[in-house]
Amino acid sequence: MATLVFSALGSIFGGPFGGAIGALVGRQIDSAIIGSGSREGPRLKELSASTSSYGAALPRCFGRMRIGGSIIWATDLVEHRDTQGGGKGRPSVTSYSYSVSLAVALSSRKLREIGRIWADGNLLRGAAGDMKSGGTIRFYSGTGDQAPDPLIAAAEAPLPGPAYRNLAYVVFENLQLADFGNRIPALTFEVIP
Repeated sequence: MATLVFSALGSIFGGPFGGAIGALVGRQIDSAIIGSGSREGPRLKELSASTSSYGAALPRCFGRMRIGGSIIWATDLVEHRDTQGGGKGRPSVTSYSYSVSLAVALSSRKLREIGRIWADGNLLRGAAGDMKSGGTIRFYSGTGDQAPDPLIAAAEAPLPGPAYRNLAYVVFENLQLADFGNRIPALTFEVIP
């Protein structure tokens, strides 16, 4: 409002140049009174989301807790194509969905089991072990003699796959990403040492 008033007064007393100066002064007054016009977008529900960065320390868990994991291995996104309809003058509709296989490190200390898993704040795996989204999950407790995951070993062939010994981790195989906007979600885990 002050922008309009000062612009009009500046135009009356100083012509076009005075109108421009008045508009600048009015805009400063408006932003001081009303505030700037900036808006904040949506924020993450979970700030302890899964990450992937070199040199990051892994937690040592000493009680039942909810933690974010660190992605240690992943495949490229796999595209799935589904065409429906068509024929008799109707157009066919093709829809695309994506899946990914990944390994998430949880703890540098041995874990007994994992409980629930959340993806973007929504339950992905219940307490009974049932997956709410498509895909399978394998848990490695972090023993010193654990064998490499067969999926990781097959993907890394002909080199031997890493066994990630003394590291508790989870492998998701063909995790369906349609429920997460076709991207890898922020994962958090309930761990039980």
